[in-house]
Amino acid sequence: MSTHLWAKRVAQAAIAVSALMGIAWGGQTVANASTLAIPDISEWQGKLTASQVANLKSQVSFVINRRQYGSSYQDLYAANNTALYVKYGIPFGEYDYARFTSATSAKQEAKDFYNRSNKSAQFYVLDFEENDVTSGTTNAAVKAWYDEMSALTNKKLVFYSYQSFATSYANTARQSFDAQWIANYSYTPTIAHALWQYTDHNYLSALGEYTDNSKAVTSVQPVSWWTDGVTTALTHTTTTTYAYSSYKKGQHVYLHTGATKDADGNAIAASDRQKFYQVTQVKSVTQSKSQQAIYLEGLNKWVLSEDVTGYWVGQHGSFNLKKKLYVYSNASLTKKTGSYYVAGDTVAGKVVKASSGKSYRIKTKLGYLSANTQFSDHAYYESLGTNKVITSKKPVYEYTSSSFKKANRATKVAKGTTLTVTAVKKRLTGSRYFVLSNGKYVTAQMAYVTE
Repeated sequence: MSTHLWAKRVAQAAIAVSALMGIAWGGQTVANASTLAIPDISEWQGKLTASQVANLKSQVSFVINRRQYGSSYQDLYAANNTALYVKYGIPFGEYDYARFTSATSAKQEAKDFYNRSNKSAQFYVLDFEENDVTSGTTNAAVKAWYDEMSALTNKKLVFYSYQSFATSYANTARQSFDAQWIANYSYTPTIAHALWQYTDHNYLSALGEYTDNSKAVTSVQPVSWWTDGVTTALTHTTTTTYAYSSYKKGQHVYLHTGATKDADGNAIAASDRQKFYQVTQVKSVTQSKSQQAIYLEGLNKWVLSEDVTGYWVGQHGSFNLKKKLYVYSNASLTKKTGSYYVAGDTVAGKVVKASSGKSYRIKTKLGYLSANTQFSDHAYYESLGTNKVITSKKPVYEYTSSSFKKANRATKVAKGTTLTVTAVKKRLTGSRYFVLSNGKYVTAQMAYVTE
């Protein structure tokens, strides 16, 4: 479900040529009688013919067809293709690629989607993988779409996104849906899902081309759940998916507009929301969708982790990535460059504020990455631990100057040595260093020392 339509056309043209030349594509999965496909189809697969759909029936469990790209654009061939699915008895659902900008426009988009849809669809999907919301919160907009569709139909409603986006922008609202369809081409999703989109290179001989493909998690919902249409008793998971709850003292967070109450149930003024705060204390809790409460300096209240999004703020020098991150050419993260970093990479970069003012990015030599603390750890300690000691993880030098020039090396400290520290200082480049109790200096890189 790509956001770059022109790019997908080019890619599909290349795929078609490759198929004619007999080129083997890495990661290809060919549909056969024992492994039925679950493809999602849009105008990029073309206007399907009767013979194509007749042949497709034996190769798929069901199909998920795009109906619209927001309210303003209807898929060119949705009406033709879904009519053929009906004619040849192929179960199908329809999806709306979200382009709404607020809760109000989300409701209108849901109405347009339902009115345009083929009413033989067994289920309806919200494809939410781009953040266009400029008014209110993304969770509120997604919930508004869900509420409107629930009022219009009693058919199953499904949430689609890729894993990191789902947890960052719809972690609360997606829980309302009857099922979640999660894309992750690297590994099995680690969040709750009933359908897993695992590849974009599955060859369907009936169509003579490659499509995205998914696998049903039958332990969650059997294939029949997707193909039996209306349900009078919608199934909702009772498993709680907790918000990111691993914040640390010294980090900065953005307080959501929906954070109307603090962790103790006291009101938070509207004027105090949608601002950045620094975390000064953290504690473990199990409350609502959170496993952590954090104390915000300036607000002077404990809030739940579900009510904030953490960002690296300031001129940091280096980051250790927790997940694969794509590189974008713009700070709004809407234009992929084609490059990416993988989990475990250490990336040098400067933190900059996005144009919206509500988030931060890491500007690297290749482009921009999200500075969300869920995706990376700063490579340096930023604050002084309560014990005021550090332990060397490998041999390190003490320096007589904070410039760390070779000429200023004093003592080489062996691995496992405990050092007493009095402060953490920051250079203009963003890198940190510890001031020792003996007046010397040592690196604050997490790769070399631990608090």
